[in-house]
Order: sequence, then structure tokens, then C-alpha cells
Amino acid sequence: MNIKNQNFSQQIKLLIFDFWGTLAYPAKNNPEEFYSFLRNFGFKIRNKEEEQKLSSFFSKLMCFSKSWENLSRDLLKEFKVNTKEDSVLLLINSLKEKIVFKLYDDVEEAFGLPFEKAILTDSASFLVEASGLQKEATLFIPAKPGGLKPDPKVFLKVLNTLKIKPKETIMVGDSIRRDLVPAEKLGIKSILIDRENKFPSYTELKINSLNKLKDILYPGL
Repeated sequence: MNIKNQNFSQQIKLLIFDFWGTLAYPAKNNPEEFYSFLRNFGFKIRNKEEEQKLSSFFSKLMCFSKSWENLSRDLLKEFKVNTKEDSVLLLINSLKEKIVFKLYDDVEEAFGLPFEKAILTDSASFLVEASGLQKEATLFIPAKPGGLKPDPKVFLKVLNTLKIKPKETIMVGDSIRRDLVPAEKLGIKSILIDRENKFPSYTELKINSLNKLKDILYPGL
């Protein structure tokens, strides 16, 4: 698509951003080290099947947990690990230390663009709020099981809440299936953020840095 012919800035009012992979990345990302830590803590992870079970359950908890304490208690309960208060506190502190993320360097410039902003994510609110970005964007997180991307209802909730039309909106995300496809079905323009060129054959709007957003929104400047 030739971005020079797109006069986005005159019609766009809202930028919706995904969080993980778009605005933030894990500062520590070593699954084997994480599983080893959980084994030492008392979790029974003896094979790949049990790793997958824990990973799947952990991902769900990360969507809907309200706090580090909530996350830790649910993990200990589900896998029948010691749930005494000292164990809960130890797990809380350990998870805080191991689950760390950083914002990409280009987020500040993207959030400086003069449009309303929203963050649409499947992550727990307490994780996203640690970034401070909710001060500059309206945060939309999963409200209940089943209400996750790529369900179009979660995109409609953003539009309805902010009272903005699809044609006045751009979705920026790193997942074609979960971010771009459902947005486009609703008439929302979409931009793929492909930082590591994982989608070389993608022919629609694509950028490798959020710094390039201004080139799309203000072509020719």
C-alpha cells in the first residue's frame, strides 16, 4: 500500500495499541530458568506435557489476575503447592523479580502524537499499569474469560466507550491474527509493527518501529 496517498491525519482520532510486542517486551525471557525456579519452589513439572499445562494456566492467570498476590495464590492452589502465608509472600516477591518488562525506546515518540490513545491487551491490569502508560492512554483489559482478542467485541468496546467510529481509528499491533484481522473486519485501519521482520511477505501497512507512525500519519513531512 502506498502510504503517500493516505491522508490519515485528517480523519484519524484514535490510535489503539497492543501492549506486549508493540509497546513492551520481557526484560527476562528464559522459560527453562523459570520452570527450574518453579520446580525448586515445589511445582511438579516432570515433562513437556506438565510444562504445557502450567504454561497454559499461567497465561490465563496473567490475563485475569488482579494482583501479584491473586496470581500467586491461584498458582499455588491449582498445582497443590504449599499455600502457607510465607510461601505466598515468597512466590509474590519471586514472580515480581522474574517477570520484568521494559518499554521500547520508540514508545515515547508514538505517544507524543496528537491523537487519543487506547491500549487493548490481554494482559492483567496490574502489569500494564506498572508501565505508567495508563496515564496517557485509556486501558482496556479482559473483563471476563472469553473476552479476549481476536474477539471483535473487545475492539467494539473500545470504540463504543470512547465514542469513536472505526474509520477514525488505527490499530497498531504485532499480531496479524489477534490484532489486525479483527480490527480490519470492523473497518478499523491497521498497521503491523514487525520489529524483527517476522512477516517479510506482508504487503499491507507495516513498520519496524513506532517512530515510523508519523510518516504514515503525516506523509511528506
